[in-house]
Formats: sequence, structure tokens, C-alpha cells
Amino acid sequence: MSISDVGIRVQAVDVHFGTEGWRGVIADDFTFANVRRVGRAVASYLAGLDAQKGVVVGYDTRFLSSRFAQEIAGVIEEDGISVYLADKPVVTPALSFAAASLEMDLGIMVTASHNPPEYNGIKIKTGDGGPAEQGVINGIQELLPKAAPPVPRKPPRIQRLDLDGVYLDGVRKEVKKEHFSGRGLTVVVDSMHGAGAGYLEGLLEAHGVKVIGIRNEINPGFGGSSPEPIAANLKPLGAAVRKCGADLGLALDGDGDRLGVVDHLGNYIDAHQVFLLLLTHLVENRECRGAVVKTFSTSSIIDLAAQRFGLAVRETPIGFKHIAGVCRREPVLMGGEESGGYGFPQHLMDRDGILAGLLLVEFVALERRPLRSILDGLLEQFGSRVYRRLDLSLAFLPSLPIEPPPRLGNRAVTSVETLDGVKLRLDGEDWILFRVSGTEPVLRLYAEAKTEAAVEEILGEGSRWIASLMAQEAVSVASL
Repeated sequence: MSISDVGIRVQAVDVHFGTEGWRGVIADDFTFANVRRVGRAVASYLAGLDAQKGVVVGYDTRFLSSRFAQEIAGVIEEDGISVYLADKPVVTPALSFAAASLEMDLGIMVTASHNPPEYNGIKIKTGDGGPAEQGVINGIQELLPKAAPPVPRKPPRIQRLDLDGVYLDGVRKEVKKEHFSGRGLTVVVDSMHGAGAGYLEGLLEAHGVKVIGIRNEINPGFGGSSPEPIAANLKPLGAAVRKCGADLGLALDGDGDRLGVVDHLGNYIDAHQVFLLLLTHLVENRECRGAVVKTFSTSSIIDLAAQRFGLAVRETPIGFKHIAGVCRREPVLMGGEESGGYGFPQHLMDRDGILAGLLLVEFVALERRPLRSILDGLLEQFGSRVYRRLDLSLAFLPSLPIEPPPRLGNRAVTSVETLDGVKLRLDGEDWILFRVSGTEPVLRLYAEAKTEAAVEEILGEGSRWIASLMAQEAVSVASL
């Protein structure tokens, strides 16, 4: 058996729905024609429902997102479905919140999230605001017409809505004002030239926090990098925090549903440690309870913390739609991903980088000490782990054996797990996961170990194993 048998191969189709929607390169496969095809498929899917409540459409600040949103909304409206369109670019959490508060059939967000500037995409949300379940995605995919419908002959009569108003009211209800009282903080907010500009700034300033904004100008090219709030992309944020003497820095991805964090020294705090901080704040300071949901690529430190707090842990495949699925079945305190996505189902059945950032600042204000000090105290309790991700852009993706090698370098492979990709458990509680991205043509390697040197060595050995598999496949192909 190979990894392709468990659904990890990338399919080369013009419109293919992945983790929770469809993404493609603008003017290559992400075209107005293909967007209209998706609109017709959505309308056909909704026509089969007993009751039609309508669709709300939002869009971010990427190149042509507004035009793409109008195009898909127009096709759906022409097919007799009620459509509401955002009156300005919004973050994905605002669209998701609108879908839930307006009790829509679906929410459609035109965005490619954290992907490079040449991409755009469509995320599909259900009536509870969460990512669409696989059955909904499959239903829409199956109804895609082979030919694109024409541009609507008449201007669509679509009602424009202020999605931010209702969303911001919802976020404010989740913040405890008393935790901010008497504490003057300075926070640098990095919008990464995306749709999140202005959201955190206004909410934090309303609680007496001094905010310094950077990269808050709208730029569809995102300043030449991907709007993904990871260490490699947050050097400007770290520099700004150091220059301003700020207490911490917060960064939002292109559509505002993911969060990146740096401490008062400008040093990056990885997503697993942010997950740990948020979980601790909710349990110890807010006395919240519920299951903790983590994806397959998330650090084992979350399991240790949840065990200490007496909370159940649920592990899912990668993608927030799987976390949302658990939230729909049982009471959940929060869910989190390696990618910096955190969700709080009492607020919204979706990721929300803005609320996550507010909760983190609330934690610092309440503790009256630096975020790094808080984190160091937690790592003393639960043990420090080093985590890294390596993305490999390959000419072709090899078939990875489910049966693991007996050793990876000088480490014995103790077990293999295939919930999503192939994870090799190694001696000493270290591990490495191999998985093809659901949104980009890359093979991702995730590794966790006790030391920096160990995790780098594991990633190196993993890369060499991949290279050997590719060489074997090349020989097999050449012999045919």
C-alpha cells in the first residue's frame, strides 16, 4: 500500500475543492469563467434543498477579489437564490459570523488566505459559520458544469451588507474589559497588507491599548511575500516591536483567520506555544471547560497540557473543517492547528485570528508580566519541545510506503500513524510527519524533538528518505 491510497496525491483538475474550498492561480485556473461555474454549482446544490435561506458572499483584498465576488454572486442570484454581498473587503471570520448570524444556507468567501499573491480562491462555509463538511463540498463539486455559464445579462439585484458591524459586536462580547483595566500596553499589529487591517487596532485601542500598525496598506502583491504569519515572514514585525519597545506583536494572515505572534524581544512564538498560552488562559483565568481539538501535525505539548487540566483531547486530520466537525458533535473549549488557526466555538465555529489576538493580549494584561515570562513558566511545567516544518517543492510527488523504514538515520522507527499523511514515531518521543499540502503543490515535513539539533537532524534524514524514494520511482519509470 502507498500513501496515494489514503488520498494524499494531488489531482490535476481545473476546479478541485481541497481542504475547505478551491484555490488556484489567477488567470490560469482561477478565472472568471471557472468562478461562474462554481456559482452555478452552488445554485444547483441549493436548489435541491427543501428550504432556501440564501447565500452571503464576502471577499478579501487580493487582486480582483471584489470582481470575482460580484461574478459568483451574480450567477447565484440569476438562478433565483437570495444573495447578500459584503459592502467592502472583510476578513473571513466576519463572513463566517454573518453566515451564522443571518442563518444563511451558505457563506462564500473569495480569498486564498495565506497563499502567495498569484493565488485566489473560494472558501465555503455552512449556516453555522464553520467550514463546509465534506458532503457539502462533494455535492457542489459533482454539480460543476463542464461549460461556464454566461455573464449575467442584467445587473444583479444584490443587497449589500455591512458584515463588520455584527461581527465586531460579537467579538466585543468575548473580551473581558476588567482584565485590561489599569494596564497600559503597547502592541504592534502587522496586517501583512491583507484584509485584516484596522480590526485589531480598533478593538485594542477601545480597551486602552496603544497600537502601532505596520504593513497596514492594502497591497494585492503583499509586499513581495506570502501573507502567512510564520517566522520567516515576520521579521518586520519583530524589528518594529524592538524599535518601539512594545509588549508584543500580533500578525494576521491575508484573510484574518490565522495569527502570528512575537514577544517583547521581537522573537517569534510558534503556533503550538500560542495554542498552549490561549488554552491556559481560558482554563486558568476564565475557568472554561470542554474538549481540546488539535490536528495531526500539532505538538504533543497540547496533549500534556490538556491532561494536566483534566480535559479530553481529540485529534483530527489537518484542516479546520475536521476540527469544526468535532465542535458540532460535542462541547469543545477550543481547537487549534500548526498553521496558526485557532477557533472558539462558543463564539464562532471557525478560525478567528482577531479574537485569538485579543485573548492573548488580555492574558498579558491580566498577568502583568511579559508574554515570554508567561510562556517560559508553562514550558517549565510541560517541557520544552522544538518544532519545525519544511516545505519541499518537488517535480513529482513520490509514493510513500505505509510500512515505515526500520530506522530514520540513527533513530529507530517505533510506530507509524496514517491519520493524515505518514507520521513516523521515533525513539525518545520525537516524530516526523510527511504530508502533501491540500492547497499548494508541495510536500510538507513536520518534525518535533527535544532539541534544535535533533529536529534539524530529523528533517535532514526525512529529506534524504524522500530523495531516495524519488530516485527509486525514477528508476522504475525509466525501466518501463
